[in-house]
Amino acid sequence: MHNFGLAADKLLYLLNDLLARLFLQALSPAVFIGFLAAALIYFFGTSNNSHKVQTHTMQLSHQSGITLPITSEFRHIADAFATQCPIQEKADQIRRNTLAVCAVNFYLQLMDIPTQIEKSDSWQPMMQMMGDVADLQVPGVGLLSCRSVLPGEETCYVPPEDWRDRAGYIAVVLNNQTATLVGFTETVGEQTQVALSQFAPIEMLIDKVHGLQTVAATDSAMISASVTRLSRWVGAQIDELAETGWQAVDRLLNPVQVGFAFRKLPDVDVSRAKRVNLGICLGESVRVALVMQLTQVAASEAEAMPQTYVVLQVRPLDGLARLPAGLLLSALDDEAVVVASATSRAIDDYIQLEVSGEAGEQFGIRLALGEASFEEQFAI
Repeated sequence: MHNFGLAADKLLYLLNDLLARLFLQALSPAVFIGFLAAALIYFFGTSNNSHKVQTHTMQLSHQSGITLPITSEFRHIADAFATQCPIQEKADQIRRNTLAVCAVNFYLQLMDIPTQIEKSDSWQPMMQMMGDVADLQVPGVGLLSCRSVLPGEETCYVPPEDWRDRAGYIAVVLNNQTATLVGFTETVGEQTQVALSQFAPIEMLIDKVHGLQTVAATDSAMISASVTRLSRWVGAQIDELAETGWQAVDRLLNPVQVGFAFRKLPDVDVSRAKRVNLGICLGESVRVALVMQLTQVAASEAEAMPQTYVVLQVRPLDGLARLPAGLLLSALDDEAVVVASATSRAIDDYIQLEVSGEAGEQFGIRLALGEASFEEQFAI
C-alpha cells in the first residue's frame, strides 16, 4: 500500500501539472488527452505489480523529470529512419536517438521555444549512419544533445563526438510508452558515462535556453541597428545619408573614373562612396574610397523576384594614382563567410567585386591591409 500511495501521489502531481498547463493554454486539448493517457497507463501498470512499483518509484526518486507520451508519430518517424539501416544494432540506436530527440523537441515546443529539428544531424539519414547523433538545433542556443537512457540505468552514455560544440545535454529515459526528460547539464567533460545524479533538474534547461536566447536577441538587435539598409538609398537625399558616412560619388572622386557597366537595363541606378581610413602603411596614411552602385532589375521569367546587383570598388584617394599592394576586398554572406574577394597589386588603380541578392538579404564588406581592417554590414 505504501508503494501504491507513492504512485498515486505521482499521478496526482502529474495531473495537477497538466491541468495547470491546459488552463494556461500551454497544452492543446488533444495533447492533454495524450498526456493523461500516458499518466493512467503508468499508474495502473505500476499499481498492478508491487515489485515493479518499488523499482520504478526508486528511479523516480532521483530522476525527477518531465514524463511525455511516446506518440504514434514519434514511433513512425523513428521507425522510418531505423528501417533505412540494414544493421540491426545500429538501427536500434537510430530508433532510440530519434525518440529522445522527438521528446525533447516536443517539450521545447510546449514551452514555446522554437527549434529547427530538420536542420539537425539527427534528422539526416547519412549522418545517422556515420555517427551516434542525437542533436537538436535550437535557434539562438546551439545544439542540444538528447541522449537516451534505458530504464534502470544509472548513467547516461555520451559519445566522444558530443563532448564539444554542444549547448547542453539532456538525459531521456525511454520506456515502452513514455519518455522521461530526467535532467540537464551544460557540460560532461570527457566522460562517455555520466551519472544521472550529475544532471540538474530539467527546469534548468528552460532557464539556460531563455538566457541564451535573450543574449542572442540583444546581439541581433545591436547588429540590426548597425546594418546599412540599401533600400534607403533609393530616392534618399544625400544629406539624409551623411550620418552613415556614405555620400555622392562626385564629392570624393571624379565620376568619369568610376566605370560601372551592366548588360541589363536597370530600373534604379544609385551610386554612393565612403572614405575609409586604413591607418599607416610604409610610413604613410592610407585612405581609400569604397564605392558602391546598386542596379535593380525587375522580376522576369528567369528571376521570380526583383534582383539587386551591387558592384563594389575600392579606389585611391588623396591624389594617389594607385592602391597599395596587398589591399584585400572581401564580400561576406550573412554568416560572415567570405564568398568573393579581390587583392590589389602595386599597379592597380582599383579593385572590384560584384554581388547580388533579393530584398531583405544581408551581406558584408571587409577591407583589410596588414593588421588594419574595416567592415560594414548591409541589407538589400
